[in-house]
Amino acid sequence: MSAAEAPRSAPTGWPGDLGPRDLVLLGHPVAHSRSPAIHTAALASMGLDLRYRALDVPPAALDEALALLDDAGIRGANVTVPHKLAVMPACDRLTDEARLVGAVNTLTWDRDGVRVLEGHNTDAVGLERALAEDAGMLTGVLAVLVGTGGAARAAAVALTRAGARVTVAGRRADAAAELAELVAELGGLTDVVDLADDELLAARVAEARIVVNATTLGMHGEHLPAACETLGAGQVAYDLVYGEETPFLAAARAGGAAAHGGLGMLVHQAAASLERWTGRAAPVGVMRGAAAG
Repeated sequence: MSAAEAPRSAPTGWPGDLGPRDLVLLGHPVAHSRSPAIHTAALASMGLDLRYRALDVPPAALDEALALLDDAGIRGANVTVPHKLAVMPACDRLTDEARLVGAVNTLTWDRDGVRVLEGHNTDAVGLERALAEDAGMLTGVLAVLVGTGGAARAAAVALTRAGARVTVAGRRADAAAELAELVAELGGLTDVVDLADDELLAARVAEARIVVNATTLGMHGEHLPAACETLGAGQVAYDLVYGEETPFLAAARAGGAAAHGGLGMLVHQAAASLERWTGRAAPVGVMRGAAAG
């Protein structure tokens, strides 16, 4: 048997019964993810005979995993770290939203005729919906966005669409300038602050209606720069990290500010993915309950 004819081997721990009923999450690691609970509750509420499972895919196995999922005829997939960028070249086409956000978190296979793998992104729309619920109208207000990575790019898109003026606060000048350029291209107003510039950062935070942490700082108890932890009444702290309350959110709450973790964004981006796969409205309330549980 030639190498081309050799059967595909699934990554360790994969179920052997993947098929058209399945929706999956691809990441590494994935054991901590709340997505299976969120989607399983939603699918049951919708009366759909579909399954959602998390599959641990090491980076070196991503291409083989995608081929196996295609062979199995699955309906769709979510993509999380570390694959959101790596999966893009494997897609036959990308939606405008995926190109704008610069990452893919939702895959669908078009099986009408020739099978086509499409990459989409629901992070920005998920955050936009969550912000509308948690922070209210942001038109014309100042938002300080902490971070310059992939999550910050989605947040910059969401904040600009919500009408906020965005100050990008980061340590990498080139990456911060690139985000500011994206905001400007979307018609928003923006400026850039170095996270090491305590005085200017403090001034922007004092003026801001909302501060959004789009970094991983806080996942293991780390603090943001001190100026970011001085929020008070009338301000909103929003952390894309979800799970245990971060020092950033704890400080905001202690100061009298509203404080929200990333669970709302997780729920709404999941709902947007589910709507794309099923063509039906997602039961957001049910999904929120499953996420919190």
